Formats: sequence, C-alpha cells, structure tokens
Amino acid sequence: MKKIVRLIIVLMISVSGILLHVENSSAADGTALFSEALYFKNLALQSEKADDRNMYLDKAAAKLEEAAKSDQGLGRVYYHLSEIYFLKGDTASSEKYALTAIEKEGNYFPPYNRLYGIMMERKEYKEAAAVIDRFLAAEPDEPYALYLLGVHYFKYLNDTDKSLQYFEREIFISKSRDVAPYYLENSYYNIGYIYFSKNDNARAFSYFSKAYALNESNNNTVYMLALSAFGYYNISDAGKYSQIYLSKVPGEVNMEYILGSVYYINGNSKALEYLSSVKRSRTFEGLIAMGLYYELTGENSKAETIVNSVLKHREDLITPYIAAARIKLRGEDKEEAYKSLISAGTICFRNNIFGAAENLFYKALEIKTGDNSDVYYFLARSHEENKNYSMAISYYNRYYSYSKESNILVHIGYIYGTQGNYKRAYDYFLKAVKSDPENPGAYFFWGLVQIWEGKNSGARDNILRAISIKNDEETYYFYLAVAYEKLNQIDKSIENLKLAINYNKTSGRSYNYLGYLYADKNRNIDEAFTLVQKALEFEPENGAYLDSLGWVYYRKGDYVSALKNLLLAEERLDDAGTPDAVVYDHLGDTYLKLDNKSKALFYWEKSVKIEKSSVIDEKIKKNREQKND
Repeated sequence: MKKIVRLIIVLMISVSGILLHVENSSAADGTALFSEALYFKNLALQSEKADDRNMYLDKAAAKLEEAAKSDQGLGRVYYHLSEIYFLKGDTASSEKYALTAIEKEGNYFPPYNRLYGIMMERKEYKEAAAVIDRFLAAEPDEPYALYLLGVHYFKYLNDTDKSLQYFEREIFISKSRDVAPYYLENSYYNIGYIYFSKNDNARAFSYFSKAYALNESNNNTVYMLALSAFGYYNISDAGKYSQIYLSKVPGEVNMEYILGSVYYINGNSKALEYLSSVKRSRTFEGLIAMGLYYELTGENSKAETIVNSVLKHREDLITPYIAAARIKLRGEDKEEAYKSLISAGTICFRNNIFGAAENLFYKALEIKTGDNSDVYYFLARSHEENKNYSMAISYYNRYYSYSKESNILVHIGYIYGTQGNYKRAYDYFLKAVKSDPENPGAYFFWGLVQIWEGKNSGARDNILRAISIKNDEETYYFYLAVAYEKLNQIDKSIENLKLAINYNKTSGRSYNYLGYLYADKNRNIDEAFTLVQKALEFEPENGAYLDSLGWVYYRKGDYVSALKNLLLAEERLDDAGTPDAVVYDHLGDTYLKLDNKSKALFYWEKSVKIEKSSVIDEKIKKNREQKND
C-alpha cells in the first residue's frame, strides 16, 4: 500500500519560517538605551530603502553596545545584537553575539533559536540539534523546544528513537502544564507516523486516534487512521475512517480501495461500487480490486487468473484468499473448494477477522461431511475470540470427540474459570487428569483458577503437582509465587520468582514481580530498581512495569521520578483499556508526598471506584478532613 501513496507527514516546522523574536521595551530591562535600540531596530524592519534600513540597524547596534556596559539584562541585549547583525547579513557576528547571550542568560530561548536558524541554513543538522538540546538542559520542559527537536531528529537526522523521546516528553509534560493544542496534536500524529513507518500499525493507530480526539477536522489524521487500521486488519475502524475521509475527499483511490476491501471481506455488495473505481488505477491495489470485481460479477476465469497471480507475490493478503475460495465454491471440485475455504478462513483467523473466518468455516462444513475436526477447532477459537464462549465450548467439545487431546479439556476448564463457573472448570480439569495423569497443564490451570477463586492453599498444591511433572517451566513458578504471596509466605514467593527467572532469563514479568515485591515490602530497594529496569528492557511500554519503577522511586524518596513513571503507567494502562486501582493508589500517595492533596484525593477516589479498599477509604477520609480544617 505504501508504495503507491504519497504520504505527507505533518511536521509543520519550516526552518525558513522561524520567527525573529522581536521584543518591545516592556519585555526588556527598562533602560533608555535598550528602549532606543529596539526603537531603531523596529524602524529598520519597517524601512523599504536599504540605506535607511542599514542606518537604523547601525544606530540600534550602537545603542545596544552602550547598553551592554550597564550589566543589566545582558542576555537580551546580546540577543538583539545577534538579531541586528543577522539582519545585516553578518552571520559570524550574529553567531558570536547569540553565544554571548546564552552565556549571560542560559534559560532565555531566543538566542538559541537564532543559532539554530543559522546552523540550519548551513545544513549543520547535528550542530543545530545540539543547540536546542543545550537549551533543554537548562529548561527541560519548554514545549516549543521539545516539539522542534522531535521534528528535527525525524526530518533531518533520521533518528526515530530520539524523535520519539521528544514527542513523548511533550505529551508527558502536557499532564502537568499547559501545552499548545497544536504541539500536542502533532506530537501524537508524528509518533503515529513513526510507528506506521516501522510497520507497527496497531500502535500507530493508537496515536493517530489521540491526535484525532484533539482535532477531528485534520484530514491527514483521518487518512492515516484508515491506512494504519487496515494495515493490521482492524477492518471496523478501517471502514469507519475511510468513509469519513471519502465524505470529505470523494474519489480518493486508496480510501476507496480500503473501503471496497472492507465491504468485500464482510460480504457486503457495496464493495462492487468502490472496487469498480479502484480497478482502473494502474497499481498493485488496482490489480487486486480488478480480481475481486470480476469475482463479484461472476467472471470466474478472469478473476481466478488475477487472484492466483496476486497470491504468488503476496501470500499475506486476505481478500484474494476469500476470492479464490468463492470461485472454487462455484466449481465442481468440492475437495478443492473445501481446502480453499479452510485456507481463507485460517488466514482471516490469524489476522483477527473472526467474523469472516466463522463464515468461511461454516461454508466449509456445508460441503464436507465426516471428520471436520480442524474446522471445529478453528470455529471454537473464532467463537472464543468473539467472546461467544458457549459456542466456543460446544465446538471444542466436538473437536475433542475426534482428537481426544487432554489439553482441550484443560482449555475448556480454563474458559469456564474465566467466566467464574468454577465448578464446571474443576469438572473439566478432573476429566483431563483422569485422561492423562501426567499432563502438568491440567494441574497448573486447576491451580490458576483456584487463585482466581481465592483458594490459595489448593492452588499452591496443584501447581506444585504440575512442577513435580515438569520442573523447568517459568510460568509454573511465577504463579506459585502468586499463591505464596496471597498466603503471606513472602520468602517462598521470592524463592519461586528467582526460580522462574532462572528458567527463563527473558521473562520481564518475573523480574518485575520480584522487583515490585521488594519495593512493596520496602526491602532490597537497590536490587528492586535493577530488577524492574531489567523487566523494562524487555517491555519498555508495559504499564505494570512502569508502575513498579514508580513505586521503587517512591521508596527511594525520589517523588518527582516516581510521579513521572506512575503517570506514564497510568497512560499506558488506560490506552490498553486496563486501568489499575493500584496505580491510582500509588499516584495518590505520591501526590500527597508532593504536597498536592487535591490530586492525591482525586487519584484515591479513582482507585476505589475500580476496587473497594478500606485502607484507601481511610486515607481519603483523613486527608479530606485535614484539607477542610
């Protein structure tokens, strides 16, 4: 798709458009000399004749040179000298005075901006970035500078990791200070575009969605929402946003291709309208559209030739498989039709298009009798993913009637457990154990469901049985540690987490759990920090791990760093649709340490809305009373 689309990233920063920072006397040091200099500078800017312009610039420079002797407001004095020499075309002097201004007043941005502009004109992109980085060392949270560097590292230095850091920082500071909506919207947009360029379409879609929430009128964002959604076969949103875009920009071929494909996958006859338009484009997508169009119009021979040609080059595409299955279904060879339907259903399933997968599998069942065990299995999986658990269990049972796999019984028990039907879950675990007494999974999942029910002693015993059969499985030790913690046997929990890490040294969750356990019990804090950092090496965006890191900082007494990581944890978990009461509680405790009682109460109240806690209720009551005193 990307090869035919001219994508325009909304960076919206032009080096030639960097504004000169012109100040008036009310922003200066109040001296007459400085005021006169600004007066002559403004006259120069308004002058149409070169001679007059230069005369006024010389007068302004002379006044500023005199003003510099007063030792008042030197950062601004030297900055305006830099501007005057820049206007005169003397970039060497302009650069010299800008550097002097920075030395005199390190947190004053305009001279950095002037240096940045000079270096950009010379195409010294690394040096230009270093200038703004130097300013951020003095003022880490200046929104314009953060945004500028995010753009700069992406556009001029091709350093996406650095670019992401600055855009993410822009977003983070917006939680505690005002950031212009323009910077915030485009920080989300640009992060989305970077992830899109890395083929991480799901993450890209998440960030484009946040940009869209801030500004629904930005057509570029709508376009990228449709493109990224289709990139990971989120066909519901791909259809939604392609429709929105086409309502504003009718006839855009890529959006018509996406919408036509979505309709085709869903079996909607509206596909014909859009595919008819796209098939005229001389692109690979146009070829696909032509094949789908011919299939819909019943021109099977033409459709089959095109579809087979497409599949030789791109086996990852879904619509050609569906087309091939439909073509075969019209033919005489039912065996080939069956295989084609299974292939199409399988690829739909693997790309999380479960509704289309179900339809294809049901059609396969219609044309073949006898052993349909593979179809039963995929139907069960599809229904499970669609949260249609009763149908999923029904088809798992049908599959088991052919396969006799004890793990299917275990999985059915697991589904019952997720639904809180513990009795039925235990019935199936018992059947699995009777069927295969040496299956460790049966004991493990039995124990896992017992943890959910709160039967932690039984959970411990069953997981220990699983370990007695298979003693090198990290997951078993991890959940045994959970059972021991719930039994308040912390040392045994720690011992089993160390074993979990020993058997899987890339298990972020085990490193995190052990680090969090140490922090929660306020012991081995330095080791806790190392463990959580290790977990984040494996999953840097994991909200639970960021919460642990925040809590370690809290235990260290570094409440500013704690807050930073806890806010990031909140954002990541909210994005995933899994807000966590513990994170809110930690935020409340941290804000209290930072003397922000209103924020502390706000987060404690959010916590108890998710999960009731008498301990947090007491904190709310105590601090609300103190606030009202």
